[in-house]
Formats: sequence, C-alpha cells, structure tokens
Amino acid sequence: MESLFIEAKQMVEKAEKILLISHRRPDGDTLGASSALYLWIKSLGKHVDIACIDEIPERLSFIPEMNKVIHDFDFRDYDLMMVSDAGASYMTRFQERYPDIWDGDVPVINVDHHASNDNFGTCNMVDPNCPSTTVLLHRFFQFHDIPITAEMATALLTGIYNDTGSLMHSNTTLEVFEICADLVSRGAKVSLVAKKMFRNTPVSTLRLWGRILENAKVNEDGVTVSVVTWKDFRDCDAGPDEVSGVVDLLNSVPGAKYTCLLNEDKNGNVKGSFRTQNDDVDVAALAAQFGGGGHKKAAGFTMPGRIHQELHWKIVPSEELPSNTALPKLV
Repeated sequence: MESLFIEAKQMVEKAEKILLISHRRPDGDTLGASSALYLWIKSLGKHVDIACIDEIPERLSFIPEMNKVIHDFDFRDYDLMMVSDAGASYMTRFQERYPDIWDGDVPVINVDHHASNDNFGTCNMVDPNCPSTTVLLHRFFQFHDIPITAEMATALLTGIYNDTGSLMHSNTTLEVFEICADLVSRGAKVSLVAKKMFRNTPVSTLRLWGRILENAKVNEDGVTVSVVTWKDFRDCDAGPDEVSGVVDLLNSVPGAKYTCLLNEDKNGNVKGSFRTQNDDVDVAALAAQFGGGGHKKAAGFTMPGRIHQELHWKIVPSEELPSNTALPKLV
C-alpha cells in the first residue's frame, strides 16, 4: 500500500485540475472522504471540484464543502479524477451519462475499501480489510505527513462513524479508536457528527421506519426480512435517503443468521441491503448473486423490478386429529 500512497500523491501533485467523485446515494464515508480530499487539494493551490450524481442528504449537509457539490461536468476538463468509496466502477452512475469516463483519457485514483472493487482506476488504492475509506485516507495523510485541519478531521470522523455504525460494528478495531482520538485532538466536532447522523430523525423517517418494522419477519431459515415499497415512501412523505440506518436496527434480532431489507425506488428498481452479525455468513457473496457486492457483513445490490407480495395458506392438523389425517388442499 505504501507504493500506492506514493503513486497517488505524485499524481495529485502533477495535476492542476482535479475532480473528486462520490458514489450514488452518498453516505458519510464517500462524502467525508471527498470533503477531506477537497480541503487538502485546495490547500495546494489547485482547482478542485466535488461531484455526485445524486443530491446530498440533508442529514449530511453539515460535512464541510457539501455546498460545492456539482452534478454535471465534462470529465475531459480535468487532469485527474479521484473516486472515493465506490465498491465498483458502476457505483458512481456517471458511466451511464458519460460511457467513456473510465476509458483512460483522464487518469483515475480509485480510493476504496470494498472487496467487490473492480480496480477500475489508474492507481487503485484499495484495501478490503480497511474499516472505511476515511480510515484509509487517514493512513494516507499520516504516511505523507499531511496536516489534518479541524474541518478535515470532522469529515474523516463522519466517514468512520458512518461505516462503523457509530463505533458499534465489528469492524471497530483498536486502530479505529486510535484514529478517532487523533481526529478529536485535531478539532473534529464529534458532538456535531453524532447529533447530525444519529440524533436527528424527522417524523417522516420515524413513520417510514415504523412501516419497515411492522413488515419485519424472521423466516423459516432464520433470516430477518422486511420490505418498503415506493407507496410507503409516498404515504410517509419520506425520501429514499430516510431508509438509511433501519437495516442495522433490523440486524439486532437475536439469533438471526442475517438481515435482508428490500426497498423500491420511483424509477422501477429494487435495492437490497444485507447485514449480519455472524462470522460464518458472507452477505457479500449473497449480494453478488444479484449483481451487487460489499463487505462480508454488510452488502447490497440494485436491480430493475418491483416488490410483489405472495400469500400462502395451509391447514395443519390440530392435536385432536390423527397425524395421518388427509386434509384438502387450498388453492
């Protein structure tokens, strides 16, 4: 990784106009990484932009420089692109708008921590064992003795909080605690991060989560499942980003093998989110069966379709009937 750190810094130093790209449906890790990179590159006196195909969720608008995010651009205007936290090249969705964006006309630094990453960059700074992309960036900054300002520290802490579930997931290692301590010592606003990400829930979100929790079941295979339809979003006056976090709550059911949450969007797609607390379950492999990916304990996919409910009813013998009693089938 050290050679990749050196190569990435050399590419940044050589470029004069740099585009930072976050993945679709942005979360705290991708935006925190882009923010920290923006602040560093801006301090070098270079022109730098942040791009994301989707709007920034209101709860993450506190991250520094989020008011500068653009949604359209000509990638050939830039000397370098840096993509943060995209588990595969399609995760930015910009390739749908610009089919040749990854063809090599503009060099790409790919900064990520997902095992599903397809190494689409010119320089692939990817570590699947890293808890978050922001942890990887902290290593990068420390390796090069790059000063981490208070704003950069807040951005990095946001990403770490996002991907560790506020320091409660199993990927919260000793290194993570040490990095958090370092960031707080540099001025990271930990109370702001905690409040905006985990203590800031509008009524629409509570109503939506209520629908999801009401639909939750543990099936015969010990899997916690739930669904949320586009109608649920409309009824609750909630946006797509408001579903974020509820899958982790579902994943707290005792004894469940893993959790699966399906949700529809307005464009005719279904997103699946997997979580597990078990070391012997690989939800990334499950997601890969549907064209998705992620981490062993947290993964997902998106595919065209809609959610359709099927009900099956059957009659089972009561205790008063002999066990061999034949019962009529119901259609």
